[in-house]
Amino acid sequence: MKRVLGHCLAGLTLICCGIAVTSACAHNDSSLFVENALYPTPVAEGQSCTFTADPNQTVISVGKLDLAFGNDEYSGVFLIGNQLVSQASSQDLKTETSIINIEGAIIVDTDAAGNQLDTFTSPASGTVLPSTGTVPGYSSIGAIVTSPKAISALMSTEASNINGGGSSLIITYVKFFGHTLGGTYIESNNFEYPITICATSANNSQCLVSFSESEATGTCFDPTTGVAEKIKTPNCLAPNATAASLPVPCQPGQDTYIDCSQCQTVKACQGAYANQTPCTSGDAGTD
Repeated sequence: MKRVLGHCLAGLTLICCGIAVTSACAHNDSSLFVENALYPTPVAEGQSCTFTADPNQTVISVGKLDLAFGNDEYSGVFLIGNQLVSQASSQDLKTETSIINIEGAIIVDTDAAGNQLDTFTSPASGTVLPSTGTVPGYSSIGAIVTSPKAISALMSTEASNINGGGSSLIITYVKFFGHTLGGTYIESNNFEYPITICATSANNSQCLVSFSESEATGTCFDPTTGVAEKIKTPNCLAPNATAASLPVPCQPGQDTYIDCSQCQTVKACQGAYANQTPCTSGDAGTD
C-alpha cells in the first residue's frame, strides 16, 4: 500500500485514453478493469486447468471454499480488461506504451456484515494488451483473495455454524495494479466477489464432497415393507461407474464438487462405505 501511495503522490496528471505521462498515477476504472471471476471447469485426471483471454468464458458469481480439505486461502482467476488505446505506429515510429503489466492485487476481506477481516497485497502477474477499436484487450490473471488471517477471524465467530453443517460468507474486494509499458502506474476498479465458507464432515455432505450411491452386494430385509431388496448406500471405496469416470476439480475443496472416491486422503471424504450393513435388523444377506 505504501508503494501505491508513493506512486500517487509522485503523479502530477491522470492518464486518459492511453496517453502515457511519466510518474503519473492513473486510477481510472474504465482503463484497467476486472470484468468477472472465471469458473474453474473440472478436467480429466492428470490434466491442467486452463483459462484464456476469451471474454465469453464461463464465469462464477459466488466462490466456495471447503475447509475440510485444509484450505486456509482461496485463489481465484479473474478476467481483466484494458481499454487504453494502442499507441504503436510504424509510420510515426511510435512504440506500444499501452500494454499493462500486472504486478499484484490489493485485497480487502470482510464478513457479510462488512467487518474487516484482513487486508493484504496478493502476488499476481500477467500482461493485458490494449484495446482494438472499441473492444478491450483481455487477460485471465490469478490471485489469492482470502488469507489465513481472514479465515481465522471468520472462524472465531462462525466456527460452530460452519462445523455444524452451515456456512458463512467472506466478501472480497479485489483491485489489480501494475504499470503500462510507458511507465505509468495504474489501478483497476474494486471488484466485489463473495465466497461461501463451509466444511464437509462425516455427518454433513452440504459442502463440496458428493457421496455417490452404489448398491450393496447383499440384500437386506425391510421390516416396514416385508421385501428383501438391495440397498443403496454412499460408497466411497467402490463407486459406481459414473462416479469413477468423473473429472476432478482444478483445486479440490474449491468451487466445484469432487466425488468422495476421488479424495480418500481427506478424512471428510471417507464417509460411509457399502461394507457397512445398511440395515439394523432383519438382515436377509451380508454386505
